[in-house]
Amino acid sequence: MRAESPNGWQFFAATLLIVIGSVNVIQGLVALFTPDYYMVGGTEMLVMGYGAWGVLLGLWGVVLMAAGLSLLSGSTWARVFAIVLASLNALAQLAFVVAMPVWSMVAIAIDILVIYGLTAGWPSRSAQEDTMDPSERAAYKSGHRAAHEAPRPTRSPEQTTEHGQPTG
Repeated sequence: MRAESPNGWQFFAATLLIVIGSVNVIQGLVALFTPDYYMVGGTEMLVMGYGAWGVLLGLWGVVLMAAGLSLLSGSTWARVFAIVLASLNALAQLAFVVAMPVWSMVAIAIDILVIYGLTAGWPSRSAQEDTMDPSERAAYKSGHRAAHEAPRPTRSPEQTTEHGQPTG
């Protein structure tokens, strides 16, 4: 796959992924070292305790930051990887909504912005044309023009003379 230079949407999504990853690391550290900070009274949230959630969120935050940095390469695999991770992060934040409802909703909104930025900001074919050299661009445009012209009427062999001139 050909790597393209990142555009504004990719920088936007990369920055948001790095920020949300950093916040996940901080959220994980808080869950690990001061679990009383969260509102839930029980020692377990869903299946795991706060210590396990803290480790999981911390590692997940590092992965999100790495995905944000990989977006800056401009490659297609990094975009797909970031879209998948942002989707999974939104689902993970749904599991954490019991402990921090407002922050989880903000994180889900940021994940949706990341997904939007990576899908709506996909470069168009005209942007790819700008990277073509002039001879490639001329060949592309002539082929496009020829494909969209009205078809020329054809003449049957009975309507022409011996020398290829039309009768009539």
